[in-house]
Amino acid sequence: MPAPLTSSSTRSCASAGQRCWRVRYAPQVGELLRYDQVRTLVRLVAEVREIHRFDPAGPRHLIAGLNRIIGATAGGCVIDSDFVPEGRGSFRPAVLDGWEPSTLRALTVLDSQGSSFSPLVRGLMRGCPLTAGAVFTATRQELVTDRSWYQDPYVCEHLLPTHLDHAIYSSARGASPRVVQGLGFHREKKDRPFDARDRALIQLFHVEYGALLLPPQPGFASPVSAQLPPRQRQVLELLVEGLADKEIAERLGISRHTVNQYTKQIYRRFGVTSRAVLTARLRRGAP
Repeated sequence: MPAPLTSSSTRSCASAGQRCWRVRYAPQVGELLRYDQVRTLVRLVAEVREIHRFDPAGPRHLIAGLNRIIGATAGGCVIDSDFVPEGRGSFRPAVLDGWEPSTLRALTVLDSQGSSFSPLVRGLMRGCPLTAGAVFTATRQELVTDRSWYQDPYVCEHLLPTHLDHAIYSSARGASPRVVQGLGFHREKKDRPFDARDRALIQLFHVEYGALLLPPQPGFASPVSAQLPPRQRQVLELLVEGLADKEIAERLGISRHTVNQYTKQIYRRFGVTSRAVLTARLRRGAP
């Protein structure tokens, strides 16, 4: 099994006529990434960079995009302030996407028990070098054996009941060795495990673009948004938070069709056809 990835240099290559990226994180480790995956990632990052400074939904858009690229069911970014070997772990979610109320219970228990209650986190704590800026990325199978995994109390009692199983975790240490930015992506048990290419893509993202998941700058205001009817203002606020139509409908207690109609009215009011353009116009100050 390939070793987990622990450093951050990259170069392009071509092999057998297929465009690709070779990512070398240590002298003994080289992972090939398909060009189309890297291209999709670069486009995703470029899109978010265009709106990130003033769109609070930018980080969530990144996580949702990563979920799509690697085929994850749920993903997220957390900040852990006690991330050292034998530490208890103390995390707060920063960005989450794909988590349902049923699966969120698996995260809630880590808030009360400490993130090291998860065997994946314990393995990541041991593997991540205690140096500022170090990034360590690994799949579940690289961090925990199947036997230990399926006998672990957290896994048996809290994770597997949600149908989540396979995972990729990545940690990037900050200036303080105890603090990390963590990324985690899960697939359901019925799905195939993550492989080395999935892992390499996540570390490539974490090394090069992890800073985009930091909180955006303070929000924006617009005289036009203040003139919208109350319900349209509510929908607008949830749109720029990155919620999907279904989530907005559930939050406001209305139908998805009604949400769609409000969204069209908002777009017409601002003269836009997409959320990205809507957010950019709000930032500039709509006429």
